[in-house]
Amino acid sequence: MSKHDYLMDGHKLLWHLDRVSAWQAGELVAPIYVEISPVSYCNHRCQFCGLDFAQAERISLDTAETCHSLKEMARFGVKSVMFAGEGEPLLHPGLPEMVAAAKESGLDVSITTNGSLGTQEIWQSIIPHLSWLRFSVDAGSPEVYARVHGVGLAAYEKTLESIRQALQVRDSSGSNCTIGVQFLLIRDNLPDLSQAIQLFGSMGVDYLSLKPYSEHPQMLNKNDFTYDADAIASIDTIVERYQGIFPGTAVIFRKAATNAYATGSAAFNHCHALPFWGYISSRGDFYTCSVFLNDLRFSVGNISQDTMQEILFGVRRRNSVTYGSEELAIGHECRVNCRMARINEFLELLSSQPQHVNFI
Repeated sequence: MSKHDYLMDGHKLLWHLDRVSAWQAGELVAPIYVEISPVSYCNHRCQFCGLDFAQAERISLDTAETCHSLKEMARFGVKSVMFAGEGEPLLHPGLPEMVAAAKESGLDVSITTNGSLGTQEIWQSIIPHLSWLRFSVDAGSPEVYARVHGVGLAAYEKTLESIRQALQVRDSSGSNCTIGVQFLLIRDNLPDLSQAIQLFGSMGVDYLSLKPYSEHPQMLNKNDFTYDADAIASIDTIVERYQGIFPGTAVIFRKAATNAYATGSAAFNHCHALPFWGYISSRGDFYTCSVFLNDLRFSVGNISQDTMQEILFGVRRRNSVTYGSEELAIGHECRVNCRMARINEFLELLSSQPQHVNFI
């Protein structure tokens, strides 16, 4: 594999077959990956924000409690964490401490951020601990960025400078942190796509990921944007035009995921993915699925009230996992092509054992 093989349009459970085998044997396994929301609030008002419904209050995780929980998660088998969530993670003053605690505990650590608050000092304290850092920019010009992110025109250059500083800190420190940019494909920013590829390719980010838009069932500002064959072909043509022009930057069009959104239906009937990931909200609640915030079917404990052993291996999580695989109405309740879609397709295949499996 090359350094640009990120497998963003697939899944990586094939590298965790021991955990999959334990799940097949009926064991309640620890998640491989956990997303963490340090704060509930944000300094941007993105028109596509799937968690806008969660930003009414200013809530944040306790730094000491979170650091303790990170150490416990690592002890029980969690492999990686991403700081992102309901709000902008850089708004939490304790983020550098939490990132360091996660890394020191043996976890792989990542951050998804709008990046506007990044400074040389912040990146120096964070980047040495990260596996990857992703900036959600979604534009190639100040005007489009202002419209899409709900900010002033000056915010775009501030974000670009933050990315430049992150790259400089990474390169000067000898860190292996991958630094990428995400471009969520929506109606208002599609005319900016070529400009964005040129801009971020010339900056030398490791990748520019072109991600399809997905409507969260609870989001307030819904967007009726959908993908048809012409739109997908147009994006594909633009991406092909720039392949190889910026050899240090991979332009990744998540075409399989975009096609899945275009069909509007899931390629699986059961959610088997819940044992393999989790989500910690800004209130400290642990969910088996981030789509169902404030839904007791998927809330299995709280890091300030319950031990991590109780959360990960207790009856509430077992019941939630069982509910997801046996009762959750995929076509009715879930978002189209959710984050665990490729994993669910794989696990459903494993769960539907054919005859004579030893004749490979």
